[in-house]
Amino acid sequence: MPKHSFSSSSTLAFAAVLAVASFTPTPAAAGGGAWIDNGATACEKYLTPDVEAAILRTPGGRPRRLDAHSCNVGPIYISLKVTDIDVFRQEIPRIYGAHTISGFGDGAYWNEAGAFSAVKGHDRGCEISVIDPGAPKIHNAALGQKLGEICNKLFAIP
Repeated sequence: MPKHSFSSSSTLAFAAVLAVASFTPTPAAAGGGAWIDNGATACEKYLTPDVEAAILRTPGGRPRRLDAHSCNVGPIYISLKVTDIDVFRQEIPRIYGAHTISGFGDGAYWNEAGAFSAVKGHDRGCEISVIDPGAPKIHNAALGQKLGEICNKLFAIP
């Protein structure tokens, strides 16, 4: 039987990342907005080599635009969505391994799977995940803090 490097809590936490995506309305479903279009270029602008070096063990490569609202650099994925803070607060208790963290938007959490999610107001949601558990050199609250700093820069865009 093959030996897996993931612990059961890591697997459940990763599943929680996927669950968040299913609970959070997509821009098309919510009606969108001009601000979420910053997600396509967020990796180019905010995942600079020094930011990558603070997060990843090895460089992630070139930024890629995934769609009009999302991008990635290696294992780091950024997605901007239309999300309401009131709905977000109701979802947090249902997300396995979610740890609330203050100082980012109007509400935010991180989890052990390398996910960070924050909402500002009634129309701005920022989700950043590091999908390879071996890629980051920082984890948990320290990773959440670093990813939250990126979301705050995005929230500052008019």
